[in-house]
Formats: sequence, structure tokens, C-alpha cells
Amino acid sequence: MESVANINIIGKINESPYLTRQNLELLLGSNRRTLDYRIASLLKNGDLIKIKSGFYLSNEYLKAEEDNEKYLEYIGCVLKEPSYVSLRYALAKYNLIPESIFDITYVTTKKTDRFNTPLRSFSYNNITEKLYFGYKTVNYKNKMINIAYPYKAIFDLFYYSKLSSIEEVKDYVKNSRINWGNLDKANKIQLKKILFESNLKKMTQLLEVLKIEKII
Repeated sequence: MESVANINIIGKINESPYLTRQNLELLLGSNRRTLDYRIASLLKNGDLIKIKSGFYLSNEYLKAEEDNEKYLEYIGCVLKEPSYVSLRYALAKYNLIPESIFDITYVTTKKTDRFNTPLRSFSYNNITEKLYFGYKTVNYKNKMINIAYPYKAIFDLFYYSKLSSIEEVKDYVKNSRINWGNLDKANKIQLKKILFESNLKKMTQLLEVLKIEKII
């Protein structure tokens, strides 16, 4: 297929951090059947990696990335906007839990979703607009990655946990594997503040347990 094999076209594909069907239409032609065929060929040849319907990565671009971890965190933020990295994946990055987390976990105001890909799984949890806060934007090679502060990653973890009594909250705190000693004073102050201001029974119970255990 001469048009896909064209060096200029492949070069343009390899210059992009991600490609949508609309991007590829400009490069490969707008005829639907032809476009489908050419995308399928690029996937088969390993030039493209499918992340979800209509969203692809260049395999060569991925290989050239200095930090695939940060690159994929960025891709996850683009896949579903707005969103920020949080929950156990973020906790692992902050060394607040001992294990590494393979799935990249996000919080979003959009619907709960999950994309399983050959590279990583991207998992999204819905949250209300009023609780969509507590994250920072990190610049990686002019790519913006939204990631929760440590206190918000902890808040989010407990927010999505099904806990109906203070006894269950106590058990979850003990079994969460969070290294509270690695949480600095500033984050403890912020965690205490948002737990109190949330007006959620579960979070109020969590605040009580953390005080009893002298964690915050």
C-alpha cells in the first residue's frame, strides 16, 4: 500500500504524541473504506498501537520517549478530559504504599470507564464537580499531566471504598497498606481539612479514626 508506506506520511505519524482518526484522515485520505484499510495495515505492521476506538499511538514515538511512565500518564489524561492521576497508582508514586500499581488510575467528572491496551490499562472513576480538586499539573516535555496531591489521593481512595460503619473504616485503615509515616505535615493538614469539609459520613468517620490512631 504505497500511500501508507510513503516515508513522509510515516514520518508525520511518528512525530505525533497521539493520533486520532481525524488526524489520520488528513494524512491517509478521507474515504472511509480506504482509511479503515490503511489504519488496519498500520496496526498490523506495528506502526500504530490502538488505545481505544479512533485513538492511536505511534510505536516509533513511544520507543523514542525518555520516560514511558510519564508519557502514558499524559496519554491517560488526554483519553478522558478532564481527569487527574490518583488512587493507588498515585499513592505508589509517592511511596505511600509498598507495591507498584500496573493500572494507571484516574479521577474524572465524566463517566466511570476503563481502557485495556497492550501497554497499560487506564481506569477512570467518576467524582462530583465539587470534589474535583486537589491535583497539580506537571510539565513533561511540554505535555501536561494532572496528578493528585498525596492528601487527595488518600481521600479519593477512601471515597470509592464501600464502608458503611466506623468498624469497617478502622479495618480499611489497617489494611490499606498506607505508610502514614511518609505523609508530611502539610498533606496531613490538608487531608484533615477536606475530610471535615466533605460533610460525608464515611469521611467524618475516617477523620475520627485517624485522630484516634494519632495519624493526623
